[in-house]
Formats: sequence, C-alpha cells, structure tokens
Amino acid sequence: MGNGSLTVIKFFAFVVTGSGAMFSEAIHSLADTSNQALLFLGIRQSERPADALFHYGYGADRYLYSLLSAVGIFVLGCGVTIYHGIHGLIEPPTLEVSWIPFVILAISFIVEGYVLMAAARVVWEKKGEKTLLQYLRTTTDPTVAAVLLEDAVACLGVLVAAAGLGLAYMTGNAMFDAIGAIVIGIMLGLVAVWLGIRNRTLLLGPAIPADLQAEITAYLKQHPAVMRVRNVKTRIVGADNFRLQAQLDFDGAVFGGRMIEFVEERYTAMETPEQREQFARDFGDQLLDELAREVDRMEGELEERFPRLKYVDLEAD
Repeated sequence: MGNGSLTVIKFFAFVVTGSGAMFSEAIHSLADTSNQALLFLGIRQSERPADALFHYGYGADRYLYSLLSAVGIFVLGCGVTIYHGIHGLIEPPTLEVSWIPFVILAISFIVEGYVLMAAARVVWEKKGEKTLLQYLRTTTDPTVAAVLLEDAVACLGVLVAAAGLGLAYMTGNAMFDAIGAIVIGIMLGLVAVWLGIRNRTLLLGPAIPADLQAEITAYLKQHPAVMRVRNVKTRIVGADNFRLQAQLDFDGAVFGGRMIEFVEERYTAMETPEQREQFARDFGDQLLDELAREVDRMEGELEERFPRLKYVDLEAD
C-alpha cells in the first residue's frame, strides 16, 4: 500500500518537473510494489502442504516467485531507468524548478526508511551470530533478503535522486539528473543479479549448510546401533525445510542381543523340523520389525533434534 502510494506521487512529481531521476524513483517504487505482490504470492504458495502430486510440498514456489521478482527488478527497475537516463544524457530535458519533488523525496525517504528498519530488525533476529553478509549468502528464505536489499536501495535511491536533481537545479545542467537516474538503475541491476543468482541456486536444490550436515552425521555415527554412515545426501526443499537421506550399516550384534529373550522363549519348544522352520521365519520377521522400529526411532530423534529436517530417509545397507 505504501509503495503504491509512493509510485503515484512520484509519477506526479515527474510530470511536474520532467526529472529523469524522479522518473527512475517512480519506476523503482512501481517495481517494488509489483515485487512485493509477487513475494507475498510466493510465500502463500510455498506454504501449501504436500499432496499426491508434490510429495515434498511446494516450498520451492517461494524461490520461483522470488526469481520472477528479480527479473522484474532487472527489466523494469534497471533496464527502463538506465534507458531513460541515457536518453536524458543524449537529449537533456528542460527541468521545471519546483519544491514539489524534494517534498515527495523527503516523504519517500521517511516511508522507505521505516520499512528498511523493520526489515533490518527481522534479519537481525534471524541471522544469529552470522554477519549480515554471511546471512544473505546462506539464508534459505530469499524473500526477507529481497525486501531488505530493495528497501536499502530505495533509501539510497532517494538520496541519489535528490542529489542529482539538486545539482541540476543549481547548475542548470540536466546531465546531473540523468546521471542520478543511471546510478539508481545500476543499483537496482546489482540487486536483481544477486537475487537471481541466489534463487537459481535454491531452485536447483543445494545441500544444507555444511556445519549442520556434519553435526547430523556425527549424531548418526555415535548411535549405538550404527557401525557406519554412508552416502549422506541432503537438499534444501524450502525455506528452513531440509531433506536428509543416508545409508546406515547397522551393528548386527546389537539387534542380536535384543532377540535373546525371543530365542529363549521359543528355542525349548522346537522339537520337529516344522517347528524349527517356523522359528526361523518368526525370527526373521521379528528381527526386521526391530530394525524398522529402530529406524523410525532414529528418524524421530533427528527431526526433534534438528527441527529444520522435515524429511528424513534412513536406509539400512
């Protein structure tokens, strides 16, 4: 709602002044409005539960819509504003001196600054001990990063637009205004490229953070019934939703020890070949059931210990 209102008043200021920088800011706000609608839709779509068509849910929808948002920023925010800025350098417009754009820019800075502070608080709570750069590079929720970066560029863009327009008024040279428009476009382009690369990576399904995978593997290795952990595979399937697959070599002696009571109860009753054959079948079934229960227990323990593990597949090898 706020960005939509800013878009309207910025376009009004552009019509009044003919400023290329103000046009860039209007396009910027229009792109922000569209992108936030895309991000909101992506979040809603990604929260749908798993179904018969998508067994691991719709978490990647968040990355798809974030990627579309990045494309929108690049085409609309970067492409259009740089084109308009270059056109302003080639054919400088006649600027109408007015106080209106500065008032609008001041209002925009206050609104964008407030939103930026709100986004920064969310990021600071989520990043924990990581630096801001580490968090932005590793977060599995690009929507938060997108909002933070877009709002940061929005605040910088307002300052650039004000500087370009002010220099143009003071010197009578519209070139400064056009340069301001190009600088805003370049900043938007950098944000779009970064978001595009990050969302591409997440759509491809990268492995979970190495430190978390190492902690999970170590937890499996120290389990009394596990002799060896092999072929560990992990994948990010959504925002803070991880999948784990691993093959485990179980210690037969551990399960054999659990079967002593069963053997003692049945062994003395075996007198005929048929009874011994039935005992062998029952023993095999009991052993497999015990193994299945152990796997279920381990999967439950992993999901409880590591809440971001939403899908755990352990296989006996």
